[in-house]
Amino acid sequence: MLAAPAVSLRGQNITLYVVDGMPISSDTWNISPDDIETYTVLKGLAATAIYGSRAQNGAILITTKRGKRNAKGFSVDFNSSTQVDNGFIALPETQALYGGGERTEYAFGDGKGGGLNDGDYDVWGPKFNGQLIPQYDSPIDPATGIRQGTPYVARGVNNLKRFIQPGLLTTNSISFSGASDRANVRVSFSNSHQKGIIPNTKLDINNFNITAGYDLTSKLKIEGGLNYNRQNSPNIPDVQYGPNSVIYSMTIWTGADWDVDAPDIRGIWQPGKEGVQSVFAEYQRYHNPWFMSYEWLRGHYKTDVYGNLGLTYKFNTHLEAVLRANVSTYDVLRNEKMPYSAHPYGREENRGDYREDRRSLYDNNVEGLVKYNNKIGSAFTIDALAGVNARNFKYNSSFVTTDYLNVPGLYSFSNSVNPIKAYSYNADMLVLSAYYSVGLEFKDYLTLTTTGRVDKSSSLLKNNNTYFYPSFSLASVISDYVKMPKVISFLKVRASYATAKAPSTSAYLGPAGYPLGYGAPYVTTYGGPNFGLSDPAYTISPTYNNLTGAYAPGNKIDPNVKSSVLKSTEYGLDIRFLGNRLGFSATYYSNLIGPYIRPFPLSEASGLTAFTTNAITTKLSGAEISLMGTPIQTKTGFRWDVLVNWSTFKEVYKDYPSNFANYQFHQGDRVDKLFANLTAKTPDGQVINNGAGFPVYLPKGQYVGNGDVDWSWAINNRFTYKTFSLSFQFDGKVGGIVQDYVKRKSTEGGSNIETVQGAVGVARQYENDHHKDPGFEGSYVGEGVQVSNGAVIQYDDVTGVITNYKDLQFATNTSKVKYIQDYVSSFFNNFEHTSVAKTYAKLREVVLTYSLPMKVFGDKSVIRKIEISLVGRNLLYFFPSRFHDIDVDQYSGRNIYSGNSREPNLQTPTTRSYGFNINVGF
Repeated sequence: MLAAPAVSLRGQNITLYVVDGMPISSDTWNISPDDIETYTVLKGLAATAIYGSRAQNGAILITTKRGKRNAKGFSVDFNSSTQVDNGFIALPETQALYGGGERTEYAFGDGKGGGLNDGDYDVWGPKFNGQLIPQYDSPIDPATGIRQGTPYVARGVNNLKRFIQPGLLTTNSISFSGASDRANVRVSFSNSHQKGIIPNTKLDINNFNITAGYDLTSKLKIEGGLNYNRQNSPNIPDVQYGPNSVIYSMTIWTGADWDVDAPDIRGIWQPGKEGVQSVFAEYQRYHNPWFMSYEWLRGHYKTDVYGNLGLTYKFNTHLEAVLRANVSTYDVLRNEKMPYSAHPYGREENRGDYREDRRSLYDNNVEGLVKYNNKIGSAFTIDALAGVNARNFKYNSSFVTTDYLNVPGLYSFSNSVNPIKAYSYNADMLVLSAYYSVGLEFKDYLTLTTTGRVDKSSSLLKNNNTYFYPSFSLASVISDYVKMPKVISFLKVRASYATAKAPSTSAYLGPAGYPLGYGAPYVTTYGGPNFGLSDPAYTISPTYNNLTGAYAPGNKIDPNVKSSVLKSTEYGLDIRFLGNRLGFSATYYSNLIGPYIRPFPLSEASGLTAFTTNAITTKLSGAEISLMGTPIQTKTGFRWDVLVNWSTFKEVYKDYPSNFANYQFHQGDRVDKLFANLTAKTPDGQVINNGAGFPVYLPKGQYVGNGDVDWSWAINNRFTYKTFSLSFQFDGKVGGIVQDYVKRKSTEGGSNIETVQGAVGVARQYENDHHKDPGFEGSYVGEGVQVSNGAVIQYDDVTGVITNYKDLQFATNTSKVKYIQDYVSSFFNNFEHTSVAKTYAKLREVVLTYSLPMKVFGDKSVIRKIEISLVGRNLLYFFPSRFHDIDVDQYSGRNIYSGNSREPNLQTPTTRSYGFNINVGF
């Protein structure tokens, strides 16, 4: 929630949002949808080059609503929507036949290992048969002090499903709009309230927006706008792998032996130890989910303000000048109140902590430009502009944390047991730019557009801090001057070439420091210098016993390093048929990116580990196809419109220096290759087991597939009839591979439904019934073979593959594994059993809208319109059923850094949502 957006386009992530012609620093949470008039996605570099280096991956242009004139001179619009998240399309399926413990044995002592497998346990304990076993809430004999046994039953079936609540999102906005002959104004306010599916998580967003314009004279106009956005949440859930995550504690490592709705669990604290010690079934690693939701709080408080002001002077019908400026700022505070008895990774003393992550950004652009539009003779039309821009950027942040608390529940830095840990980060940047754009149209034959921009950035070394990048594009509407067959209504071809430079900056940034061993650092939009080209200095950090240590740098900077270059070539075709009833659009693009600014690996014998210079070039190429049409259009008002999109891309290493190459990556390889540890196999594909019956693994990771999908698709249908409209969208992706982290860890932990099914389930039952029998040897024999002739498997030193198959003889594996838990943890939770193709399809959205006819209200009614919509989202999810514990849609593209992960982190269940929207205009 509230993370930086990952809007993937052609394999890269868009990092630039331009609002009313000026760039802003946005995470998209600070823009109210009700204030947007139009938005345009710029994909090709030729279309975005003029906006600077931040737009090289694309840009989203947003035009906000302005005051409009009508018969009354003003209008009022009210919009209200409510959406409920209920029902799951992705929910982990767990077993409720066996409880917590190890190797079929369990008895609670103190929850920290003082009993029998009662600390940091897995869900591989005894079967629920009602037998008497000491449990966390069993009574203690006052005479002996011994905890008594109570019936061992599955009292917590579907704990997670019962813990999660329906989510709610309500948004209300109201706007006032007015205009006269010389002025216009629009004022709006919106409030969004979201209740999360995890109890006690919520988010409130308030947004105020005002835009206005006034014609000072017939030639001089002033325009401006201000947007204020406030985000407020007392608690943001953490789903990263670790004891800080509800999914970790409820789905992965605990079972049905405790009940999430039991009064003592809901009560959170042990009687007499309120505020100091929570109550749960285990006290070494896992946590009571109510304790995590209501006591372990992570607050989020963020204020965004952006505004712009501009003057436009129109010399005549052909020439005008614009002087404008904008400011984009945010201030954010994230805090964490970790109570006593919380014990995440690295904080096992259970004494609580308090942390604050503060960030402040200021981004100012001042711009002047001149626009010219005119005909040149009878054959040419010119549309040109030239401008200058100064960007002044400032950023500072701090991360401060206690080192355990003295007094429980007092969240203050002065309450720290040990000295607090504090980190800070500051960054300034100045970018001076000049740019131009010239469009030249020759009759109806040809349109040539060229742009150029020169930037001087303080983020680069002084001797190479100025760079120029041009673009050229050609387009011709052939159907305007060549007689086409009657079936063809329109035919256009286009081509472009553009370049862009990438200075030493980062689109996103985490906290100033992160000395924690759990959770994931919060990332915000940044767009400032990364100081990767600064001469490395000694780094300072705390060491043993809170002493300060200094570490010498191992890296040097190439004094001739330059900005990375993106060169893009694009070709396209647009054609319409049957009087524009059917249309087809196709685009092919090829981007050459690099050489990047990279640390070039060096031999440690040189005294250094790396030398930062220009190295590695990649080629990203792809295609996009759109098919649009109106299959049905009748005189009675019924119309069916359909839009089909398809796209694909691939990125390879065009130049990959030998210092970077290894057995996994070479020049010409795909960038998104993924590697994982695999079981050793015979030439015919059988798993090789060792003498104890466990699978043998190759010593080095092997290529298992690619992270990028092969292609993406979407189909949008819209039906309209008089005042009704119905639209629905199916979309999905094909190819790519991902490892299901939820399935892998829950299989290892014994909670996954598959650990009680098939041969594993049979072995688990047998072990439960006979593990105490004299001479018990186990029952499970793993699939595959064993080396039968005593030969030793040999591996290639570089690739890790088997090299001596000729020396090996194999026989069917006959070795029994004594404990099924050990075998499952070794074999069934690996990549080969927990990975899946990213191929999926979704019924993304269905919207049914009814517009009340205005004749219902009469000509004199103050009401201009009433629209009522019913909305459903995530209604259907087509994906292999055994992997429905994840919503692969969240992993189907690249991350915010345009990279791939073989195994992304945990995620909360994905819900369906149902809602309605009412829009009223006065």
